[in-house]
Amino acid sequence: MSASRTLIWLVSLFVLSLCYESLAKAQAQTIKPADAVQTDHDRVLQQLLGEVRELRIAVQKATINHTRFEMLIERMRIEQAHVDTIARQLDNLHSQIADMRVAKPQMEQQIKDAEDLLERTTDLNGRSDLESRIKAMKMTLARFGPEDERLRSREAALDSDLQASQAKLNELNGQLDALMNEMKAP
Repeated sequence: MSASRTLIWLVSLFVLSLCYESLAKAQAQTIKPADAVQTDHDRVLQQLLGEVRELRIAVQKATINHTRFEMLIERMRIEQAHVDTIARQLDNLHSQIADMRVAKPQMEQQIKDAEDLLERTTDLNGRSDLESRIKAMKMTLARFGPEDERLRSREAALDSDLQASQAKLNELNGQLDALMNEMKAP
């Protein structure tokens, strides 16, 4: 009986150890899902934090680009107004130059006609009046030269200003295009 008791004792011990082992495994399995849930929860939180950071960066970029876009548009509007003003001034100047080109030959013809009339006039009062008119017309004609030079100089300056302003406007357009392309990029 002692051998059978020992055997029973060993079998009981074996069964007890099996029960203990399966109890430990069962307990580990019930704990493991809680750890797994916590790990999944942490992973989801980390992903959400990453997405929030990416969204914050995207919003900051969009805000900066929007501000740059508004500034460029305003600068372009101002520069376009400047170009339009210079172009109007240049058109007015061209009209003045054209008027002067027409007026100069007319003035020369009026002086010639007045001198011809002066040669035929015998009346002293009429001659005196014609002489003063001829003198005034010649003085006016003499001012055409310096005025023409002044207008030509002003025309050259306005041409230069217009080209510089148009170049600046083109540069701003290029910056706007680059910003638009940057905003389209992912």
